[in-house]
Amino acid sequence: MHIKDILQIDDDLKRNEELYNLFDEEKRLESKAGQVEKLTTLREISKLINKDSKILDVGAGTGVYSIPLADEVAEVIAFEPASNNYKQLASKVSDKNLKNITAENKSSLEMNNLETNYFDLVLLFGPMYHLSEEKDRVETLKQAKRVLKDDGHILISYINHDMIPMTETKFDCNFFESNTYISDRQRLINRPFVFFTLSECIEMIEKENLNIIKKIGTSGFSEILGDQINKMSDLSYQNYLNWHLAHCDKEEFLGASNHYLFVCKK
Repeated sequence: MHIKDILQIDDDLKRNEELYNLFDEEKRLESKAGQVEKLTTLREISKLINKDSKILDVGAGTGVYSIPLADEVAEVIAFEPASNNYKQLASKVSDKNLKNITAENKSSLEMNNLETNYFDLVLLFGPMYHLSEEKDRVETLKQAKRVLKDDGHILISYINHDMIPMTETKFDCNFFESNTYISDRQRLINRPFVFFTLSECIEMIEKENLNIIKKIGTSGFSEILGDQINKMSDLSYQNYLNWHLAHCDKEEFLGASNHYLFVCKK
């Protein structure tokens, strides 16, 4: 299916299904620029886990986080609704003989049967990219909170509405007259992904009585500077990564990142 056809699909799960038949999320994170977001996220996770930790990874994709975390914790349950991603995830679990990962072809709206107060860490890295209905986002956050232990953490990712137009303009100088931008409202159309401003993210989280411990711009400048970062020598890249990690949680830099990560507690 062509991306133009995918944009016309109203049902979130159906649109998500077709999108990941076309879009390779794992490949996006393979380049030096793409690794910035992944390495930043893994650094935050590493601060919150130990060998006894139980993790719920909702919207696990192809296992970008579930697979490496399996060696660090006691148990991982990974939900992934898109069939193409799920098949890759399940194949990796089988090939690596990872006994402590349970992969299920489920969405964030299918957490009802999970045990209350069970997980030390809940990862919501995909749901808020795709849930266009407020009621579905609310339900996802309520269920994530329910299954979390009282002293556990929820990590939530969002796509930054206000940086995406800048990134898109890098590829299309006339993006601001495209049909994915509503000029009189200065808003993006929520297709194929769903976008939020920083204040909208904060309001959504706090409305569910979650405490925001930390706000991080996980990708930083890596998408808008992607071509240059990918050309860096290993030394330059390591120095850039160190700079990014030292600045990614500073308020003045949050708006420059395409991706937000919120570390939350009950």
